[in-house]
This record gives sequence, structure tokens and C-alpha cells, in this order.
Amino acid sequence: MSAEARLQVAEAADASGDSELALSMYTAAAASEPGNANLQLRCADALARRGKIDEARKLLAERLRTSPGQPDLVRALALIDLVAGRPAEAIAGLDQVLAANPGDMQALVDKGVGLDLLGQHAAAQAIYQQVLATSPSDAAAKNNLALSLMLEGRTRQALDTLAPMQNVAGSSQRIRTNLGILYAATGDVQRSRELLGDRAADSEVSALSRAVGTSAP
Repeated sequence: MSAEARLQVAEAADASGDSELALSMYTAAAASEPGNANLQLRCADALARRGKIDEARKLLAERLRTSPGQPDLVRALALIDLVAGRPAEAIAGLDQVLAANPGDMQALVDKGVGLDLLGQHAAAQAIYQQVLATSPSDAAAKNNLALSLMLEGRTRQALDTLAPMQNVAGSSQRIRTNLGILYAATGDVQRSRELLGDRAADSEVSALSRAVGTSAP
């Protein structure tokens, strides 16, 4: 089978829920054309979605040894490193992406996440503010800025940052969930419950709100 045929089988298996066949075909397609970045990315994505983070990282790292600096592979490996809890390595990769394209807003936001994971909240917030200065309605930057402030114990400022996003058309469930937690942490239990619905039990909301409300810089 050609790589394209394997990819089509993988996609069909993926859609039908046959994870074993899908992974087998994605892996075979990627191995048959190691220089095809798209196939490597599709395979790494399939592995990561099934929790095989180490395997996805290994695949991308191996391909980068033969295609050093390939921007799509570098970015994908950086995102895998974020998920894998390797923020320093992720930031190094994102810096490569940004060196080639300093205006890459998504790479900037992702770098901010890495800095937050390292506990460097002020540096992360500076990046989110840089993105928002260019794109004031960037939902990811707003959400991550609020989370960064929350991690520092600045709960009210985090809520003020994120609250305007709740009325934006198409606002994500992640934003509504984070807002629900922040409202609970600031004592507005009714508003919190309206946003969270039945996605969290009262005991879970209470525990989260206490953790957020008592966190310190």
C-alpha cells in the first residue's frame, strides 16, 4: 500500500473508533515516507490523542534528527513537550519557531504556557499582554493570562480579565469552566453554578474555589 492509501485507511479506522488499526496505519504511513512532515505530524497527533506521549515525542525527535529545523516538526515537538511536562524543552523549541517568525502569536501564547509551568508568571503574563496588544480578542491569550494571575493568587484580577469573554459568541467551554471556578473562589456561588452546570459536583467546586482563594504569590 502507498502512504496515501495507508493514511486513508487510518482516517477511516480513526473515525470508526478502531484505535489499534488507526495507529498501525498511521505509523506505517509515517515510516514509509520519513521525509513527509505531514505524515509524521498526523502519526504523532494520533499517538498523543491516545495518551502515547512518549512514543509521539520519540517519533518527532527522530524525524528532526534527519530534518533538523523543520518548523512544523519543531512546533509539534514543543507542544508534545508541554503536554509531557517538559516546559524548558518546549520553550527551546518555540524559541526556534519565533526566531524564524517573531510575529507567530500562537507560538508566543504556547511559550507563555511553558513559562507558567516553570513558575515564571510575570514573564508569561508579559507575553500574553504582548499578544493581546496586537490581538485584543485573542481568547487563548485572555484565558491563559487569567490562569497565570490565578496561579499567583490574584483571583479578583483574574476574574476581571476573563469575565468579558463569557458574553463573546462562541466562547469555549474551557473559558466558562475557568470562570465558574473563579466566581466560586470570589464567593459568587450562584454565578459559578450557572456557568459550570452539572459538569462539576458542589464538593468539587468548593474544593477548587478554596484552593484558588487561598493560593498566594
